[in-house]
Amino acid sequence: MDNLTARIREGEGETLEFKEQWNEHCLEAVASFVNTKGGALLIGVEDNGTILGWDGGDRDLQIVINRIVEILGIHPAVSIRKEQKKPVLVIEVKPGSILVSCRGRYYHRVGNSTREIPSEQLGLYFVAKLGAQWDSITNGYSFDLIDVTAVRRFPELAKSRLPFAKEDDSAESVLRKLGLIRDGKVTRGAVLLFGKDPQAIFTSAQIHMGRFKDDITIIDDKILKGNLFTQLESVIQLFRTYLQVRYEFEGNSREEEPLSAMQRKEIWDYPIEALREAVINALIHRDYFPAGAEIHIRVYDERVVITNPGTLPEGITVDELKHEGHPSILRNPLLAQVFYYGELLEKWGTGTSRMIALCRKHGIPEPEFSAKPDSFGVTFSKNFYVNDRLVALGLSERQMKAVQYAKEHGTITNKEFRDLTGVSPRAALRELNDLCMRTIFVRKGTTGRSTVYCLTKK
Repeated sequence: MDNLTARIREGEGETLEFKEQWNEHCLEAVASFVNTKGGALLIGVEDNGTILGWDGGDRDLQIVINRIVEILGIHPAVSIRKEQKKPVLVIEVKPGSILVSCRGRYYHRVGNSTREIPSEQLGLYFVAKLGAQWDSITNGYSFDLIDVTAVRRFPELAKSRLPFAKEDDSAESVLRKLGLIRDGKVTRGAVLLFGKDPQAIFTSAQIHMGRFKDDITIIDDKILKGNLFTQLESVIQLFRTYLQVRYEFEGNSREEEPLSAMQRKEIWDYPIEALREAVINALIHRDYFPAGAEIHIRVYDERVVITNPGTLPEGITVDELKHEGHPSILRNPLLAQVFYYGELLEKWGTGTSRMIALCRKHGIPEPEFSAKPDSFGVTFSKNFYVNDRLVALGLSERQMKAVQYAKEHGTITNKEFRDLTGVSPRAALRELNDLCMRTIFVRKGTTGRSTVYCLTKK
């Protein structure tokens, strides 16, 4: 380590840690450096950088080296350096090509601390170290797992974007052209896309979908299995079952033509194309590593919530998703590529902005995106006045009651507001006027009993 004095002055960080003396926890720190960016552990230095000195001898030094080799299976660079005339034991390691465990646990550096890697993130770390994506790994899977008929149908679906795949190609040839066969074995992506029974191998690679009256009242509950194309088709069929639809007729029929000659247009609660885009995003971007983690789709009276395992890739924020052309970092590039060839995906990085545009055109609120440490979700609302949005707007509980009352009865008056909330006439006027200022209510009438408040049509 060059310029030890300067490094100690900088303090602990992602690649440097101080310990007053050697103990078994030092092994965790060394492992964390190997699993992150490499680094150095200094023995004989306090957390604040004060030099205490290492008082070990040659035998103690050999014990330290042996413990690192035995427990971690690595060979560090170990030296004793003089700092302020005191010996400091310096243990340096480089980043490893594979993850190193310490007594069955895996550690990484987060800032200046050593932390255990959460079990749900371990798969991502292994993939990163291997330099491969989850969907490109083979695990020795044979061609017998593949539904040949499903593969043979794909060239017709992808004929405009995959001209080098012909309908008379063998199933194995199609998979090779799609990059789904590696070293003579089919990849995980191939099994998910064209497998006979993907859930026999990947038990969590399914969709749990239900119709809810509220968070505890379940009206219908389904588990959707099969390959990814089958799952997508099943979801859309259930959406058409769960959601409400109305019909509008376009054009005018002439007297000599029957009424049936008019074109009938289906108007769903939500744009089906936007829901479909959200499901596709969940299927191709979800994290398939965590055991027991499924895609969840909850359909309520006034909203649809789609949640998939795996948060946003590092470097992408929720705000960036709202703008076309945001960075597209693919967790499962093979899945995305095949969906693109099949014209189920337009361009990478445009799915979220397309959902927003479709919802605006449909006259409903923009979808709301949320990223948690282990999941990503999108919520569609069919009106602007759902409780979650009203809370986010900072409405009081009384004002939220007024909004819900107006939704049910069409309007609300000052007296009805007072009866509903028990406030004085002046307080009622103040809170109703505030809702008008927020453009949630519009006031109709002048004064007195003729005045009513209606929800604005957004």
